[in-house]
Amino acid sequence: MDSLVRLLELAYSAGSVSVVDSMRLAFEREVQEEQGWFSFLYGWCVHVADRVAYLNGIIQELEFCSNDMSVAQLVVELRSGDGLVFADSVMYFKAIRDFEAEMLANMQLFLQASAAHLGRRMQFLARFNVM
Repeated sequence: MDSLVRLLELAYSAGSVSVVDSMRLAFEREVQEEQGWFSFLYGWCVHVADRVAYLNGIIQELEFCSNDMSVAQLVVELRSGDGLVFADSVMYFKAIRDFEAEMLANMQLFLQASAAHLGRRMQFLARFNVM
């Protein structure tokens, strides 16, 4: 029943009872939905890439401070054992950065697959637009 209602809604939206017009409208909607998803996914990839760059900056600063404690001492008061705190912090942020970088790589693969899927849908829509 749900499929029949959807088909009638498509026919009404298309302003025609022609199957070709209804299918064209259905594929247009699919393409629009897929473009929205692709745009969202691309934005999320940019966000994660920015996080990886930010974490790289933090790691570089912590490594610099741990290698040159006199620089760190200008900013914060150091106590005995703070070198270990720097080392632990570097390891912690590297673990987070590695996780984010792996997530970014997986998302980029998914983005490529989504682009291919969107391309196929657009080709299918182009066939119906020709009719």
